[in-house]
Amino acid sequence: MISNLIAACPDGVIGVDTRGTVVIFNAKAAALTRRKIVDVIGRLDIGQIYGTREQARRIKTSLYAEDYGGVGCLDGFETTIVDIDNKAIPIRLSAVLIFDNGNEVGSVGFFHDLTNQKAMEEKLHKLSIVDGLTNLFNQRHFHSCLADEIDRVIRYNSPLSLICFDLDKFKECNDRLGHLEGDNVLRRVGNLLNDTIRSTDKGFRYGGDEFFVLLPETNLDQAIITAEKIRRIFNDDWPYDCRRSCVLPRVTLSLGVVQRKDETSGVILIKRADIAMYHAKNQGGDRVVAG
Repeated sequence: MISNLIAACPDGVIGVDTRGTVVIFNAKAAALTRRKIVDVIGRLDIGQIYGTREQARRIKTSLYAEDYGGVGCLDGFETTIVDIDNKAIPIRLSAVLIFDNGNEVGSVGFFHDLTNQKAMEEKLHKLSIVDGLTNLFNQRHFHSCLADEIDRVIRYNSPLSLICFDLDKFKECNDRLGHLEGDNVLRRVGNLLNDTIRSTDKGFRYGGDEFFVLLPETNLDQAIITAEKIRRIFNDDWPYDCRRSCVLPRVTLSLGVVQRKDETSGVILIKRADIAMYHAKNQGGDRVVAG
């Protein structure tokens, strides 16, 4: 009867003896790990299912603690197992210790696959922090990242720079070409930043045609070089031939660059970068100004 229930269970069921050898391994566990039952039962150590023996020990220690349902129980414990190719699979583990005449003889765990749930959570998280038009991070995430970086540089005394820029004559371009083509110009900015800045840097669409680039471990001179590179690439990649039509103004970038001094608040650093950007705009645009 018990063996039939284990076989029919919709979740993976894995049992081990006191030595950690797998003694129960149902069809769902086999499918989840892409292993053959005959190759597991009596042959594999539970550490090979969790990826390492150390991970198996950590889970066994949790099973003896009171944090997840009481001593001898685990309820809703999130961890990972690995398949035959060592690919990590997120699971929710529920487990109990098994006793016979008062003596511990092993444990049984139920492994609920969280792959689809985690993928959905990741998708929803991305939607909450990424601007849908430009595929850059959004304003809310900008403030969060900036606060984190300021905390980090205060702790480690490392440089941090910020670029603020917007598009010169964008409204005129938008009005002449239409909003769909105006959106394409904004997408070009997103693509440019995603292709140009370092993996440690982050690009953000702050709103409308205003953008920020956060540059950790970067001093002012290095940030100016990055800003000039962004300006130059944007100009070189402008897709509309202004020589043939004087009615379409060429869109350029006004960029303000600052390095954190002693600011402990992102608001002040943003204001300094914003002021530097407006100085660039007031000088005719299509330029970088350091603040």
